[in-house]
Amino acid sequence: MRKACVGILLLVLAVCGLGAGAAVARGMLVTSWSDRQETPGLTVRTIWSEAQVFVYRLPQNVTHTGDLHVELTYAPADNDCFIYLLGPVAGGSAGWQVCPGTYGQGFLGTAPGRQVIDYEVTDVLDDEEDVEGVRGDVYYVVVQAANATSRFRLSGYTPRTVAGSADTTSEASFSRAMWQTPAKARAWKTVTGAPYGGPFDITPTSKGTVECRLQYPADVRRRTLAPTTAAMPAAFEQYVYPPLWEADSGAVPLSQTIGPAHWDLLDNRHAAAPLSGGDWCGLLGCFSVVSGGAWEPHAVYHYVPVLWLASSTPYALAPAPPGPPATGLRTVGFRATILIPQNLRLASATRRVRRGGKVVLKGTLAIPAAVPASPAAWAPPGTVVMVQKKAGPGWVTARKVKTRADGAWKAVVRVNTTTRWRVWWPGAGDAGPETSVVKKTVVRGT
Repeated sequence: MRKACVGILLLVLAVCGLGAGAAVARGMLVTSWSDRQETPGLTVRTIWSEAQVFVYRLPQNVTHTGDLHVELTYAPADNDCFIYLLGPVAGGSAGWQVCPGTYGQGFLGTAPGRQVIDYEVTDVLDDEEDVEGVRGDVYYVVVQAANATSRFRLSGYTPRTVAGSADTTSEASFSRAMWQTPAKARAWKTVTGAPYGGPFDITPTSKGTVECRLQYPADVRRRTLAPTTAAMPAAFEQYVYPPLWEADSGAVPLSQTIGPAHWDLLDNRHAAAPLSGGDWCGLLGCFSVVSGGAWEPHAVYHYVPVLWLASSTPYALAPAPPGPPATGLRTVGFRATILIPQNLRLASATRRVRRGGKVVLKGTLAIPAAVPASPAAWAPPGTVVMVQKKAGPGWVTARKVKTRADGAWKAVVRVNTTTRWRVWWPGAGDAGPETSVVKKTVVRGT
């Protein structure tokens, strides 16, 4: 979903080659993901995946002032699917922008499964006369999915002059051109975005900073990042949504800055040159997790990497911009790295056992530093943590275990029924208490 400032020129895009295709599983393009914790208290999640965007060039140029109408119909109706209308910055310009006044219309729909944009064309920028009247302006519709795969249709109408007229403003020369895609009444197109759940749901369990890094282009089959080349350019975005978030007057929690450096890259040919103190290129977004704040421990947040646009032509020599947006369905690979504060980590619990079988639970404990903003350290050897299981509305301790020198702990518990687990540490001094995420063990019959 594009939540950047309206009017930022889409003159150039971050250098990006199209990644190798990945098999779609249950409406998602995820190829692989993993969690690891090498730094005390910080879980690193790595996702190799692909993102898609569909761009439709309106079949006829806009040659008259008046209402330009776009309608998106999509299914399932409870998925998140959005549209944006791109219009020219100036006559003959190689740049496009979200049409002024339309930002928010395409993702704040009031009817399930439907989004509508109405744009008042007040001027035809390219009014050079041709055999049909005037050349007119090119407009594009961008379709994004932010929750797995959506089937969709686009329809609408554009203001046009009557045949042979060069009068772009009078009522006498006004007409409307209807359009729809796909052309067949029962046909649908599809676009896929990051689904809810799985690796795209993140749960910080401790106070600290969540960091989201998005790198591209990536070959997700080989798990490699392409070097910066004169390849097909593209632009990405990334967002994090709090639980039960709904769009309200266009206000959106962002996980990245919305400055023009992410969009107008004439002076920066790759999406953020190697970040200060870093050795990689891409997007970087952070937010602070604080008890009682806007982002709280133990809430589940949804991470959404979004492919905004791809260019139709490779880069020319700077400072020449790339060509117009590539139309149709575009797929680009990426690697997302998310740093999640989890001082007490339940890394694994046996997922399935037979009745009376052993469940093995493993994790680590890090102790927050006494000085704010200082790194945590592994818990001293012998620190006791409580492995707990859900019992009615509360939790009961099933086993007490001690940490090793590297902060790791392990517990083995026999179970007879399906059980939900968590780990709890009561704290010491000014540190703690800490609680882990919850994992589930399913018990099968004997």
